[in-house]
Amino acid sequence: MLGNVFSWTVTALFGVITILLAFESWALLTNHKPISDYVRSAVHSSPGEALVIAVVIGMLLGHFLWGPAYGRTSPTNQSR
Repeated sequence: MLGNVFSWTVTALFGVITILLAFESWALLTNHKPISDYVRSAVHSSPGEALVIAVVIGMLLGHFLWGPAYGRTSPTNQSR
């Protein structure tokens, strides 16, 4: 059950990322304001909060993508 929730969450996350990238491409091709302009202005207005968010996202990506090769999400499913 928990494995299915994790799989659906990751699938939904990649779906949202794909939609955001498609919107960014559409905005750049049609001369509309892209998402990166909103992010850039938010970073300029509050750089400290942007740094904290970037560090937290980096730590989460590092934990899930380059974590240990054992446990529920490992290919061999070896528990320690």
